Amino acid sequence: MKTNILKARIKRNNLEKHAGSNFVDESSKIIDNLRNEGKKVLLGIQKNDNLYTILGEEHVFYSSLKGNKGKISLSEFSEILHNNAMRKEKVFASYKYITIDNDRIWLKNKSTMKSLWNTILWLEKPSNRDYIYK
Repeated sequence: MKTNILKARIKRNNLEKHAGSNFVDESSKIIDNLRNEGKKVLLGIQKNDNLYTILGEEHVFYSSLKGNKGKISLSEFSEILHNNAMRKEKVFASYKYITIDNDRIWLKNKSTMKSLWNTILWLEKPSNRDYIYK
């Protein structure tokens, strides 16, 4: 996998900056654990051992406030983020969580949500998949 292009994209999206100490990448324990479960994960955010949102090659893997774990396709997650942003478009709206199947999924804040979203949009493009998945 050519991670240098993905890392450059993350830097450009300011994901690591906005997520701060909650940013996780290939050197993180949660990424190792999910990979050991056979999941194709790349990076994401983690609040604690029980609350995370991780981007994968084709899915977003998450654990909710209720403790449920799940996955959703990148395109579905992108659509949910889009709908959430359009619905909340107020300046002081909270973007800490989104709701999926009555579960609250952690996004940290508006800036982190935008950075995750931009990374997902980039990952979804077929021309960019060749850079990441080879």
